[in-house]
Amino acid sequence: MSVTNTLDSYLLNKACAYDTVPHEFSTSASESALLAAVPMKQVVKAVVVHDHSHYMLAAIPAMNKVILPQLEEITGSRNVLAKESEIKRIFGDCEAGAVPAIGQAYGVDVIWDDALAEGDDLYIEAGDHRNLIHLKGDQFKQLMKHNPHGQISCAPEELYEMSHF
Repeated sequence: MSVTNTLDSYLLNKACAYDTVPHEFSTSASESALLAAVPMKQVVKAVVVHDHSHYMLAAIPAMNKVILPQLEEITGSRNVLAKESEIKRIFGDCEAGAVPAIGQAYGVDVIWDDALAEGDDLYIEAGDHRNLIHLKGDQFKQLMKHNPHGQISCAPEELYEMSHF
């Protein structure tokens, strides 16, 4: 597998040129960054959440963790992490654990982290565990222009600190 048909069709429809960066098999977005030799802050991780009736994808830098209270503040709803079985139903042509951060291609609303606006080059999972899609930062921002955004993630150690006031 390479780029999923759903994602490829969506990007072609949006006239969004991209290239792929192959790498050895990985089990996470941060590992993909290491294996592809690209900075972790430029790899966009997809985190699927829901409020028990509506699914949403949070696009965040690979090395970060999503801050659920920040999502709640921006979206106005309390979200929980989706289970792998739920994710598979939505992202059917993707391998488990390799969801692309362009949820719009799958009819899923996206909220994205402001930290991603700083990148000149961004990389997203292609739907498998061996390829990243390389997009220019402006392309990513164009794809996300109608989606809410904010500071929705932080380094793992900061998340721990926030839970221990």
